Amino acid sequence: MPLSQEQIYELSKLQKMLRNLEKIEKNAKNDLQKERVAFDIERYRKRMQEVSPEGVPDNLEQTIRNVKARAEDPSKVKHKIISQYPVMKISPNSNDSEINQIGTLINIMDLEYIPILGDAHIKFDYSHATERDTVLKYMENLRRNMKILVETVEEYAAADKQEFREQLSRMKNKQSRIFIAESFETMTKFQEFLKAVNADIHEGVNVIMNMEEPLKFNPRFEKATVLEGRSIMEGLREFQEFVDETCDLIKLPSFRK
Repeated sequence: MPLSQEQIYELSKLQKMLRNLEKIEKNAKNDLQKERVAFDIERYRKRMQEVSPEGVPDNLEQTIRNVKARAEDPSKVKHKIISQYPVMKISPNSNDSEINQIGTLINIMDLEYIPILGDAHIKFDYSHATERDTVLKYMENLRRNMKILVETVEEYAAADKQEFREQLSRMKNKQSRIFIAESFETMTKFQEFLKAVNADIHEGVNVIMNMEEPLKFNPRFEKATVLEGRSIMEGLREFQEFVDETCDLIKLPSFRK
């Protein structure tokens, strides 16, 4: 699950405290002092685990700088929406920064933006509802492929025999290239759909039946918070901006062996 800004800042503070305590522990003069510091270190580590069970993002400090820069002057930040999200590993042993970044964005889109396209939030006319359903199928396929990649990454990490590791390594690399390409294709499909919808709205075409209703999420079934209380028009515009930035970020791989 994506981290909130509050969680990002708390993790940063905890991380700095831990670094200081580890230095103190290293230079402690007696066992009593070491014991006290060790207790505090364990307490802070436990809190970090509670805040982010998936671990601390590698780009935590850069994310904080991006959030601050966006608040001061959004025009100076290239990817003003996606740059505020820290990159999380798609699985415990996933160390490919590009795969982790794309996986993070897919998870954010799934959690925060995809839900607004459902009938519970936006009532499209028949034509656009059909187009939406077609686009959502790309996301379903991408989720499956991401799950397969995660399984391969973890199998590779756990493998002992060299021959099996080499086989899994080739499989992992191939699946990674396919995953990046399919991520770009999926984002492109959403980009085309959202551009068309937003263009129709701008031109006054009546494509949405409940245009005046604000976006409200049911916390019992949905975990989305970013677009809570925003208008449907604002939500669709930000969704398009998120997808535009993601498409700009993804670098398509070469499929040469």
